[in-house]
Amino acid sequence: MRAWLFIFSLSIGEKIIVRVCATEKETAKLLQRVLDNNEAASKALARAVHEDVQLSDPALDAVHINIPHDNIAMWVDPIDSTYQYIKGSSDITPNNGIFIKGLQCVTVLIGAYLIDTGLPIMGVINQPFATRDPKTLRWKGEHYWGLSYMDTNICSLQISSKVNNLDNPSSGPPPCIENRNNLYSAVTSSAEAKNILGTLSSLCEENLYFAAGAGYKCLCVVQGLVDFYVFSEDTTFKWDCCAPHAILRSLGGGILDLSKCLKNARHKSEFSEKPHLLYNMEVEGSTGADRWSNKGGLIAYRSEKHLESFMDLFIKNLALQNEQH
Repeated sequence: MRAWLFIFSLSIGEKIIVRVCATEKETAKLLQRVLDNNEAASKALARAVHEDVQLSDPALDAVHINIPHDNIAMWVDPIDSTYQYIKGSSDITPNNGIFIKGLQCVTVLIGAYLIDTGLPIMGVINQPFATRDPKTLRWKGEHYWGLSYMDTNICSLQISSKVNNLDNPSSGPPPCIENRNNLYSAVTSSAEAKNILGTLSSLCEENLYFAAGAGYKCLCVVQGLVDFYVFSEDTTFKWDCCAPHAILRSLGGGILDLSKCLKNARHKSEFSEKPHLLYNMEVEGSTGADRWSNKGGLIAYRSEKHLESFMDLFIKNLALQNEQH
């Protein structure tokens, strides 16, 4: 039996614990109390929860690894970019495939990490509102997964690329927007600090993009729409990054602690160490959700080669920005 449970506080002061019961009928009865006696919606949700879903992927079925279950923990974000989900905008025009806002920025993030090391090993990103049929107005979702454990690295993008190439030799995953006029490409938040924005603008120029949702910005890197996602603030969390981090690791990339990268650079002539985000450690001195924030900011990347050259330039340009201000 599934062990999930949720606690709801009703306007009348009553608290209801909704859990997956032994039968679909019992679960629907509990949901009906939360959903203002909406019987149809309660039955539909209960039916979906109790559905016996059989998942199989030939590529994963062929992988045989042994990961001790007692050394695995998970971070789950059921709705990343909640504001965009509530607002429900569906008419946003993308810029080079990147949406600044809208339902396309909504993601569901499921990541697993090793308890002893804190490193991510498996991740799934579900983008439920990836594309919309202009005639039926129905949405079609996309999902991406990656596994990175010891010597095993496999990703759904690699599999789909191989399948596509069998049918169409010219097809393949979207390439990174690499070094147009010797420029890099990056995505960030409009709330980023001015000195970081100035640095990114100088390195990327017209290839600097803005988008909602930490999960979606990471997905832009996973998809190869940009080279990097850079964010210096502490307003992203472990559940935002664990899933995409695992996928990026399976592709040869990762997500690093930006502040540690900058600190290391101050003691060395060039960028060398790669302090990956870890998912088993709380932020000392913090309380509540802030205990699990990415306190030092982050930089997500797909290419080790591009990361090192980019960070060398980023550090030098950031120093110039700080001098000017």
